[in-house]
This record gives sequence, structure tokens and C-alpha cells, in this order.
Amino acid sequence: MNKPEINRLDRKEFELLWEAAVEGDPLDRLIFVCAGHLGMRVSEIAHLKKDWIDFQNENIYVPREDGQFQSNGSFRSIPYTSLQSKISTELRRYFDYNDAVDVSRATIFRRVKNMAQRADLTGKVNPQALRSTCAFQLAEAGVNAQGLRQFMGWKELNTAQKYIEQVGVDAEKQIKRNKDKLW
Repeated sequence: MNKPEINRLDRKEFELLWEAAVEGDPLDRLIFVCAGHLGMRVSEIAHLKKDWIDFQNENIYVPREDGQFQSNGSFRSIPYTSLQSKISTELRRYFDYNDAVDVSRATIFRRVKNMAQRADLTGKVNPQALRSTCAFQLAEAGVNAQGLRQFMGWKELNTAQKYIEQVGVDAEKQIKRNKDKLW
């Protein structure tokens, strides 16, 4: 029995959506990097504040709660030092002029839908698909289940395992890639 496919973008779709985000405004680009590269939830993006971000150490701290925002147990630190440089660029670009995102979830969904239309993408392109794409990319890069769970803010380890299984990374590839770490 085949497992259901995770709704995510392939590399070409991801790149086309980024190009569409660039055609938009700083909020479009911020939404793209937060969901697609940092795996942030819609509610986290909608409530993202400048004081959640440590620009020097390149980390976003999603709090347990902050005013009207409650993380439902997904509070975490999201490091972005080793990720794409455009993440830092877009966070700075947006927060140089704003203290918070402060938009509705519906606004974020609408903006992603508009980006998809500009990119001529069909199918289910939404913020969750971007978040899933982030998780898939991390799993494809060899991040283990525990690391993936922590980065994405999942309560259950089996959620991370679904992405790793989807990638199909086998033990032999992991061993070859990490043989210098073996003792």
C-alpha cells in the first residue's frame, strides 16, 4: 500500500514561486522565506515580531505566547545561519521598516495564492505546501527525525519520519555522507 504523497512543491515550482514573490512586495518575500525556508506556520508568520528575531545570531525565537499569539506547544528556536542568505536579507528588509507582521491568516493564504497565480502554478499551492516543502528539503539534505521535529516545531517524531520516508534517503547514502563522523 502506497503512502499518500505530501503536498509540497518541487524545485522548479519553488523557484518559480520565489520569482513571483520577488515581483511582489517585501511582505510577499517575507512570507515565502518564513514558510518555504524556515517552515514557519501561518499563525507564526501572522504574529511575527521584530523582537522575536536575533539578527546577530540569525535565530528566530517563536515564543510560547506573546499577546494574542499562542504557539500550542510549538515554541522553538529557528536558526537560519546555515540556510539561504536571502532569509537574512528579507527579514532585515521587512523589519527595517516594520516592528511586526500583524496580518490575518487569510491575508497570508491570499498572498501565497496570488504568488502562485503570478507564477502560473496550478494545484494546491498554499502556505502549508511551502512549509511541507521546507520539511522535505531538510529531510532530503539528511536532517534526522529529531532535528527535523525540533526545527519544524512538531510534537510528534512520527511527523518528521513521514518526510524522511518520502525522501527515501537510504542508510547507505547516509553512511557515505557521514562516514567521517563514525568512530
